[in-house]
Amino acid sequence: MEGVVLRLIDYGESDQIARLFLRETGLLSAIAKGAKKSRHRFPHHLEPFRIYSFNLSKKPSHDLYWIQTADQVTSFEEIMKDIRKIALGHLMMELVLKGVREGSPQRDLYTLLISLFKYLDASQDILGLWFYSEIHILRLLGFLPNFSICQQCKHPLVKEELNCFDPVSGGLICPRCQKSAPKKGTVLTPEALGVLQFLSKASLSSVVRLRISDKSWETIADYLTEFITYHLERPLQSISFLKEVIHL
Repeated sequence: MEGVVLRLIDYGESDQIARLFLRETGLLSAIAKGAKKSRHRFPHHLEPFRIYSFNLSKKPSHDLYWIQTADQVTSFEEIMKDIRKIALGHLMMELVLKGVREGSPQRDLYTLLISLFKYLDASQDILGLWFYSEIHILRLLGFLPNFSICQQCKHPLVKEELNCFDPVSGGLICPRCQKSAPKKGTVLTPEALGVLQFLSKASLSSVVRLRISDKSWETIADYLTEFITYHLERPLQSISFLKEVIHL
């Protein structure tokens, strides 16, 4: 089975428990007995940012799959050379981990994640890929932000106005509905909303065309963080690390 490692946990002196994301079957947990010592069964260390061909087995009485062998198919070496790329890659993986139910096939999401890794490996465009990846992973998880309709009055949002995130409805609200909102989140400038609307419909190759002010990047990062925290009901630890290494 083709797949990637999203998270590794050392278990004892030589074993590892892995959270795998497989092309055909989705997310599952598996144990790699002797992974840290056996070069016969595991000629390559189990690591993120690599595609493996896994041979798995499972006993009816066990909760975990067993990784019999893991042969490396592809590695994204350039990601591992840049701390910014590592941070963004871990954000992508954590979003998948927190958003996907185990045992639920997610072939389109797997395809997207591999495409994001390939782009991240080859590109220096960290900021554009950051927001593109969040929006489109959310889309495939069923949580795509609505960038066109006010979540309270349901009227179209006017890009030239200052629309903001509403923690109650979990989406954007227009200035008229903000007057009655008990609490308001990040306010989106027209430029920031325009970028979000563009990214929600753009292809991955279009990300390189983005040119935007630092202030709008901060605003977009804050908005998407609020949106993700609301819909997944938990913050992503990797976002704070990514902001730190990018100095945003």
